[in-house]
Amino acid sequence: NDGSTNMAAEVAACSTLLVLVLGVAALCSAAPPVNIITILTDDQGWGDNSYNCDNSTEMCPHTPNMDMLARSPHTALFHRFYAAAGVCSPTRAALLSGRTNMRDCILSALPCDQENPAPTCAQGSRGAFPWSEFTIAKAAKKSKLGDYATIMLGKWHLGDLWDKHLKNMNKKWPVSSPTEAGFDEWMMTQAEASSSMSNCGCFPVNHTDPGPKPPSGYSKITPHGDHCVVGGGYESDWCYPCTDYYYPNASDPRKVHELTEKVPGDDSEFILDAFESFLTKTVKQQNRPFLAHLCFHSIHEPHPAMPQYYHLYKHDPDYLGTLTQLDVQFGRLISMLKSMGVYDNTVILYTADNGPHQGAERTDIHFSTNFLRQCKASIFEGGIRVPGMMHAPGLINSNKNISTPTGTVDFLPTVMELLEVETDNPTWAMDGESLLPLLKTDGHANRSKPMGFYWGNQKGVIDNNIKLINKPSMGQCDGQPPYNKGKLDDYYLFDLNTDYHELHDLKKEQPVLFQSMLKKLDDFLASVKNSQVNETGCAAHV
Repeated sequence: NDGSTNMAAEVAACSTLLVLVLGVAALCSAAPPVNIITILTDDQGWGDNSYNCDNSTEMCPHTPNMDMLARSPHTALFHRFYAAAGVCSPTRAALLSGRTNMRDCILSALPCDQENPAPTCAQGSRGAFPWSEFTIAKAAKKSKLGDYATIMLGKWHLGDLWDKHLKNMNKKWPVSSPTEAGFDEWMMTQAEASSSMSNCGCFPVNHTDPGPKPPSGYSKITPHGDHCVVGGGYESDWCYPCTDYYYPNASDPRKVHELTEKVPGDDSEFILDAFESFLTKTVKQQNRPFLAHLCFHSIHEPHPAMPQYYHLYKHDPDYLGTLTQLDVQFGRLISMLKSMGVYDNTVILYTADNGPHQGAERTDIHFSTNFLRQCKASIFEGGIRVPGMMHAPGLINSNKNISTPTGTVDFLPTVMELLEVETDNPTWAMDGESLLPLLKTDGHANRSKPMGFYWGNQKGVIDNNIKLINKPSMGQCDGQPPYNKGKLDDYYLFDLNTDYHELHDLKKEQPVLFQSMLKKLDDFLASVKNSQVNETGCAAHV
């Protein structure tokens, strides 16, 4: 009996040891938490990458890094990816919240831009991003997969970064900064900024001889710069109005402080420099997972290219050169992730806030939209269909082309699924859907619910291949045939599978379908109204 007892004890001890060894081995082999990078470019059209532009012409940018990502076996390319709106602030809100912008009463681009330097303009006079919204950053902080660090860099344009005590301010949210949206760290401009030497006008110099005015697509340059780049492919003593970066600073009475040194060159490079510092601290020193939201200023006006990129092009050199210098930073980002050892467990979600603009530096908008109808500020395809991509070495092993309608509202649900969290507002409407299930399809699956659009006077709904729009605008470009003569109709109905150029209005030919889509639009607008009153409560403050 004693021998049997001893043998049993030895077996039990060995079993316990084996369990411990296997447990330690499993712990050591467990996959590290996923890192997430969301990238939002500014005014970049569906055709503003060479992988989706007619490169037999001289009107396309050279974007070899984006081309490499688009063809990568670790990439899903979304061919019908939609910005939440045709202008920037609404889309920026929807990306963070997974909800259409008007649920937060963000009707259009908020009133703070180059013409009104940040200290004297009040975005809050026309709405602000509500503090109560659940966001991609709050999802990261809630995740139990790891102690996530979060950062946001670039363009904000969703409210005032400090309380400016100006007239007509939003009483509930006089401040709405990335801090309230859940980010640990941030460095942001209030709104748009130049693609090169973005704050050069913040250090004015009184010149006796500033030299001739450089060619620039932006008229409001003044002779008070010091070796600034404003267009034409060279430095000059002319500059744009002051547009600076701000970051949290507890010792400043405003709780924020502006940069006190110049951005030395390419603004996209400057943003990547700041991200690299964050990455070194977070990954190398703290061994923490991260979520980063990178909001590049390119290719919004003003978009002067640095000289080395300007001189690559014969046509539209400032516009195309800026896209190339942005592309260089995409390549640098991938190299950075690999060198830090986090490339394999990082998911990158990339898109733009709306379609492209037409101007002196982009002479033919058709190449930037790849011949979609219209452009920025329009609900036609050229204003809202934008680049869309997921690059995820740990999730995607063969290149996927996805034609399912998707959009910026889908970023938050995707992040939530990746991080295994639920929203803090489970009873609130959610417009987005996770992109992850689409990775398991043939790329042609239907979307489970319609996508709604509403900003300014323009409204619409897309239900897979069918699109209904109400009170469309031409946007920031010339009208394109056949709608370039006379007044636009109140409604248009299109089948995007057979008519993605939106040439053939179906509302008279298919009255039953037209009525069905009108009902879907009415349902969407009623849901938005309910959100404004009973969810965020923003209706009482705008």
